[in-house]
Amino acid sequence: MTGRAPVLIGVVLGVVFITGCAKREIHFDPVNVRASAIYCIFDRSCTVTVTDSSATPIPIQTGGTAFLESRTFAGKPGTPASGLYGYEYRIDLGKTVETTSDVGGVATKQIRCLRSMTLDFGPIVDTLDYNGDGKTGDLIYVITSGGPGGIGIEHAHRWTNTIILYFDSPVCVGASGGHGDSTYVFGLVSAQPPRSVTATLKETDDLTAASSKLKSSPTYDVLVRAPQIGAASEPNHPESL
Repeated sequence: MTGRAPVLIGVVLGVVFITGCAKREIHFDPVNVRASAIYCIFDRSCTVTVTDSSATPIPIQTGGTAFLESRTFAGKPGTPASGLYGYEYRIDLGKTVETTSDVGGVATKQIRCLRSMTLDFGPIVDTLDYNGDGKTGDLIYVITSGGPGGIGIEHAHRWTNTIILYFDSPVCVGASGGHGDSTYVFGLVSAQPPRSVTATLKETDDLTAASSKLKSSPTYDVLVRAPQIGAASEPNHPESL
């Protein structure tokens, strides 16, 4: 019996660990919305007043300049989002073009593409209905009508305060003489006011003829606006994930 005790304790601890991880790890899908519909949640006029915005260059190797845009706005009193903060993001590679580099003595075109975006966002409000289906619990929205862009969010993954957003197709710089891609505006809501954080954009995996091995994908750090996180600013919001 004594010999079985450590095994039993190990099993119990393993179950506790797995259960704890399950509560901290969340996988979720976005909902597609119209611009007017989402902004009616924040303001009865169905337009919002942006309180903070930025358009930060992405240091990706390309001709032209790529940007990661972010902006915030607050929910007005008497609206479903009263007292909450909306955070929106958009990646714009529209004015970028491919570059050429020397690979083994051969001039090779480099069309770089982004696959995901990671940032520390903190608890996400889950009490709102973004797409008007009568069900609350939506966590992230993508404005596919009434706004710019053409690439959405495939899914998102959250671990504690960190969220990883995967695009539904690669966001690529433009071919010679063409235009690059841009994402739709996508957003999340928090109970906390904004601060500056570093978002990390990751390129698609690179498997080239020059190497039979999968190369490490480059990443790019860009400042954006995101909710405050910390003991002093943890939201007293029982229904935030």
